[in-house]
Amino acid sequence: MAGRSSTMIVTNTPAKDLVNTNFAYVSPADFRNFLVPGSRLAFALIADSFVLSVAGHEAIPGGRIALNAIHRRQAKVSTDDLVSVNRFSPPENYNLALLTLELEFVKKGKDEQVDAVLLSQQIRKRYINQIMTAGQKVTFEYHGNGYIFTVNRASMEEQEKSNSIERGMISDDTYIVFEASNSSGIKIVNQREAASSNIFRQKEFNLESLGIGGLSAEFADIFRRAFASRVFPPHVTSKLGIKHVKGMLLFGPPGTGKTLMARQIGKMLNGKDPKVHR
Repeated sequence: MAGRSSTMIVTNTPAKDLVNTNFAYVSPADFRNFLVPGSRLAFALIADSFVLSVAGHEAIPGGRIALNAIHRRQAKVSTDDLVSVNRFSPPENYNLALLTLELEFVKKGKDEQVDAVLLSQQIRKRYINQIMTAGQKVTFEYHGNGYIFTVNRASMEEQEKSNSIERGMISDDTYIVFEASNSSGIKIVNQREAASSNIFRQKEFNLESLGIGGLSAEFADIFRRAFASRVFPPHVTSKLGIKHVKGMLLFGPPGTGKTLMARQIGKMLNGKDPKVHR
């Protein structure tokens, strides 16, 4: 919940080692304005877009807020610009059950293998009690490389309003899934239970090689409705209040690909190929 609206002058992060903390920094006097009542935590809603943890720093003058380059880019401001800043008080039960992060390098042209289990532990440790918003970008260093992650999904336990902003707090129990495009140069390994789920026989599949390349949009919709929930471990789906789809009816005139899709999906799944009854 955001507090009273105000504006502050944007400045640079006061020290290089603070750039990757994902914090906003203000003067010690201004810091008190962002404290959550009854808590040691302090949060600010920046540009009505994303929420940052706030810390006081002696090098920051009153009325100014220090944001790193990624924050400034997302808030669409430069140094010495004014930016809207509101105290943010998270509601109860604000912990994230699931966080999906897309990885990329700060400097392109590298190739690296990333262990999802180890990185999940690091992300939870570094950003515990920080609030993440869908679409937010965060810069961090891991094993000597500079990375940026983009929050693709931020789901709280049994989030009721589907049209509400995807936002929540990282806790020790937040389940993290990593994604990376083929062109990123990042290979994600050891992604337990989720990306390495054994629903599919092949980790990567080409719809064109299956003869249904022209039905990519339709297949994506089927996957989202019927299979997406099954790639997450049971404790995550339970927290999110997800119930698995048990069946799906494909309908349409002859020759539109219903039977073909059913057969080809059967080839991809760890199960018997479907029997089609006419």
